[in-house]
Amino acid sequence: MLSSEEVEKVKQALLNQIEGMDISEDEKDKAAARISQMTPEQLESFVKPKCIFCGISQGQIESFKLAENSEAVVVLEINPMSKGHSLLIPKKHVSLAEFPMNVYELLQETIKNLKAKLSPKEISISSSEAQGHVMINILPLSGNETGKREKASKEQLEELIRLLRFEAKKESELKLQPKPEVKQELKEPEVIIEKAPVRVP
Repeated sequence: MLSSEEVEKVKQALLNQIEGMDISEDEKDKAAARISQMTPEQLESFVKPKCIFCGISQGQIESFKLAENSEAVVVLEINPMSKGHSLLIPKKHVSLAEFPMNVYELLQETIKNLKAKLSPKEISISSSEAQGHVMINILPLSGNETGKREKASKEQLEELIRLLRFEAKKESELKLQPKPEVKQELKEPEVIIEKAPVRVP
């Protein structure tokens, strides 16, 4: 939320821009009146760039949704690098370290679903960020990928959705486990033996 001082600065900057525009005086007066009457919330919404990934995760922008839980949504990438290339998008702007456990649960469910339905040789997991929104790319790899993104047709995406859509587990069904240590590249969990087993004669 903008402070009252920031609101005044933003309004003044917008009024200065209006004054320099090549429009009629009547249009300038109308635009200036609209800016002057804006509430701090309206002003912030007006000047703040819209995040496409927030729009997708909140259902305001059309997408090809595989699954969703309270914290994140998984959608098909419309410019995929592989068949089934999906994006796990948290519903809020958070860093990887701040991802709630439900995001990781949805990631694991998605990986299992893709393995079962596409039988890839492997699944590559990596994080990316766009418009300040951190997300996870999930790429099923069969070995014949070119490494290039290709625009998928609506028909291809609809066919994949019919094959891959699944119902995410409800929070009451989830096993609460400690949050995993976050690395830049997310991979299959490592097995760590904390204590050697006692040898039985």
